[in-house]
Amino acid sequence: MLSPRLPRAGGAPRAAETAPTKARRPPGRLMVVLLVATLAAVGPILEGSMGDGRGLTIGLLLLLAAPSLARAGGPRFHPLDPETYVPATYFLSVGYAPLMNLLTSYGFRLPSRDATAMEVAYAGAIGCALVCTALSRPPESPNTERLVPMLRPKVMLDRDWATILVGLLGVGLIGAWIVSIGVGKFFTMSYAANHLEEEGKGLLTSGWFLIKLAIAYCFLRFASVRKAGLPVPKVLLIAGSCFLATILLNTITGRRGPLVWTVLAIGLTLHTYGVQIRRVWLAVGMVAVLIYGIAIEGARAVQGSGFDAQVTSALTHLERTENPWEIGELEMVHANLVNIVNERPPIVTYAGESWINAFLILVPKPLWDERPLGLGQRYAVWMAPDIARHGGGFAMSAAAEGFLNLGLLGTGIQIAVMSGLFFMLPLLVAGARDSTLLVRASCATLSSFAYNQFRGEFTAVLKITVSLGFAVLAVVLLTSLIKLLRQSLFALQPAHGRPERGLHAAHLGGPAAPPGLQASRRP
Repeated sequence: MLSPRLPRAGGAPRAAETAPTKARRPPGRLMVVLLVATLAAVGPILEGSMGDGRGLTIGLLLLLAAPSLARAGGPRFHPLDPETYVPATYFLSVGYAPLMNLLTSYGFRLPSRDATAMEVAYAGAIGCALVCTALSRPPESPNTERLVPMLRPKVMLDRDWATILVGLLGVGLIGAWIVSIGVGKFFTMSYAANHLEEEGKGLLTSGWFLIKLAIAYCFLRFASVRKAGLPVPKVLLIAGSCFLATILLNTITGRRGPLVWTVLAIGLTLHTYGVQIRRVWLAVGMVAVLIYGIAIEGARAVQGSGFDAQVTSALTHLERTENPWEIGELEMVHANLVNIVNERPPIVTYAGESWINAFLILVPKPLWDERPLGLGQRYAVWMAPDIARHGGGFAMSAAAEGFLNLGLLGTGIQIAVMSGLFFMLPLLVAGARDSTLLVRASCATLSSFAYNQFRGEFTAVLKITVSLGFAVLAVVLLTSLIKLLRQSLFALQPAHGRPERGLHAAHLGGPAAPPGLQASRRP
């Protein structure tokens, strides 16, 4: 049977050929988060079949890699991307040491105590992966028209001077702290004694955070103008380098963290602005940090015995190190987590106590001498009373604190809150198109402490946030004061020394009226 053939319009074949095909939309962020949540079941399933902590370790690695794979701008592993950086810092605090123990163990298995602690680490990895995936946003290019003074790039801005003054204030606070100890004693005391000298002097030692903010701002301001291909005010580079030199005082006192976090803050600040840092240089920096950490660990063993003795001890420690991948600090933090999970010390009287105390500890000790003890000090009282008697404490990882407060759920909640509120969100704000240079520097500086706070307790990250908030507020107020002072000095100038509004000046814009109208007004 013949089927009727209807005539086709003349433009139909062409229209059919040129009909646009609908592009596939990428899955929504909620769908991606649900997929990552489904991935959280892989660890327990593998652990059920493999046992001895092997399945949970593999599942933890998959979870912490998921945010980079589910990145809003497309899959990418870059150490300074928020989706890679935040999970990596959490991994260092809870996963690095057990992974090394697993790889070097006989039979590829973890001891039962370590396997139990891995359950707590895995709960935190779930919270970290979900938050980092949910908050992921595509990178934005900075608004250079707003951030870079195109007309007069070499001129120092009011905010530049204000930030430098805040950095000098930080130097003054640190100087006052050193004077309170005694200059001679400061350079001859042991590593442990230096830590004890900070007790009750948090206001003075908070000067380090003011200095770090000034360093990050100066280098970002320098790089932003340089990236635009404009001449750079050299005062910024000089000031930033001088402030960076003051951080080396921490190296003399046997501390390796402050210099590492400062360099990391500079890297994060430049990365969020769009300055490309090659992975090769990042790899070189990581190796340098590893060598630097080993050397400092050897130097602090004889700290107080003279500079020559410290250098000799550092070189000897480097020569005797057989496996540089065995990092003592990470082993110690993991050992504390294993001990807390298995022994369950009674240092928290009710659920959420240390979270509440974290806010109460913000009150300066001179104002409240009986303020609650931090969780690390309470753990020291239970673990080593002799150390606690002198005001010492142990590194209390955030995963362990959450576990002590509310079990596995508490670990997931605490790691999720810290990952999102204090690390992921600040990096996203720092990378927003219209964020000012001060906001970018302060947010990146806060996020640079990610590992240090994952290995610490909640009160520590609150102290850092408050200190940086004070620094930002001081910069804003000083900027307004400098601007007001400059305007007042300008107003005091003689009238003949100031250009009139009607005059045509290159730095004041165009003439007061169009040329045609001005010609018509001539007599």
